[in-house]
Amino acid sequence: MFGYIIPLKSELKIREFEIYNAYYCAICHAVKRRYGELPRYMLSYDAVFIAMLAEDLLEGEKEPVFNTFRCFNNPIKKRNETAPSDGIEYAADVMVYLGWLSLKDGKEDKDAGNPCKQLATSAGETMMRRAGYKAVEKLSEKALVLNECFEEQRVIESDKEESLDKAADPTGKIMAEILDFPQIETCSQSKALSNELRELGYHLGRYIYIIDAVDDLEKDRCSGAYNPLVLRQEQPEALETAVLLDLARVGELTGKLDLVNNKNIIDNIIYLGLRAKLDEVISNTYPSLLNSKH
Repeated sequence: MFGYIIPLKSELKIREFEIYNAYYCAICHAVKRRYGELPRYMLSYDAVFIAMLAEDLLEGEKEPVFNTFRCFNNPIKKRNETAPSDGIEYAADVMVYLGWLSLKDGKEDKDAGNPCKQLATSAGETMMRRAGYKAVEKLSEKALVLNECFEEQRVIESDKEESLDKAADPTGKIMAEILDFPQIETCSQSKALSNELRELGYHLGRYIYIIDAVDDLEKDRCSGAYNPLVLRQEQPEALETAVLLDLARVGELTGKLDLVNNKNIIDNIIYLGLRAKLDEVISNTYPSLLNSKH
């Protein structure tokens, strides 16, 4: 994952921030328990959103349970983690599998422009391979779909596709598949909920791809790596408008979900965090656009 699905921390209450971190710690421990130590380095805060959304939709009004532990990174201070659950374990499985697929994709990228980085990626993929195959077993058919989306993305990159919409489509499909939680079929009105989650995931995935392309624009221009924004110059205003349209739909669909325990944190991520991250990336890449607004 990319690290773009995060809250605006300054707008979280202290307890909400502690709960958010407790989910991250729980996912980290789930990765270690299910895959070992090394895959924990593939973890990003995007996983917290996946786990929290799954928990609220699958567990209903059942409040999460918290356990106290001491982290290896800071053994003096006690920390909290949420108790193991289907949502947390699912987020752990997804993060490990996507991490492995990303390493495989980087290993096969002949246009990376950085032999040292490609060598490191190849070594990382080899070390993650066992965990990746294990994640395939746990995710079952969903892993096959995610792999097909990665293959579709690889074809788009090899063809040097100039259309940003076409380039963003596989990432949209990846997030649609991830947010269509496997256990959702046990819920009432499962079909309607599944459709809403898939659409939410699709627009969220497009958001991720586009701002990642903006974020990497200068780096990819220098290295020669594929980026549709390098091949086809887009006006920053048009890019911002396209992303805002996706975020508007994400917000609309989130508002329809029956969220309870984690609603305030999820709302913060969707309505504040995503926009704040967009503004940060846009301003770093196109400072002139930011200045024109003031």
